[in-house]
Amino acid sequence: MNNKLTPGLSLSQKYIIGEQDLASTLKTSLVAYASTASLITLTEKVICALIEDLIGIEYTTVSAEINVKHLIPIAVGVELTCSIYLKFVDNDNLFFDFAIFNREEDIVAIGAHERVIVKIDEY
Repeated sequence: MNNKLTPGLSLSQKYIIGEQDLASTLKTSLVAYASTASLITLTEKVICALIEDLIGIEYTTVSAEINVKHLIPIAVGVELTCSIYLKFVDNDNLFFDFAIFNREEDIVAIGAHERVIVKIDEY
């Protein structure tokens, strides 16, 4: 594996909450605010964007553990910034911190995420 993953790598990406992200659309609640699940998906997408070119084409990563605290309700049309930081690498285990902010730089969600590098053809 061509592993160029080193602690300190980071990436921030902007995202606008759409109808597809709402808890009411996902049927996890009746409220028309971004679901925690959609924020987790956003986090995973930004992590994958950060690392996909660094792990080799025959590899991917899978989620192993996530800890998230969702602090602020977010409505459709709100622009968020998801910031990812690779804090630790242990063999094939990658440990990230993340924070999601609104335009006012309020913390919408914060947490930690572990992903494991796996060979694609073994799964």
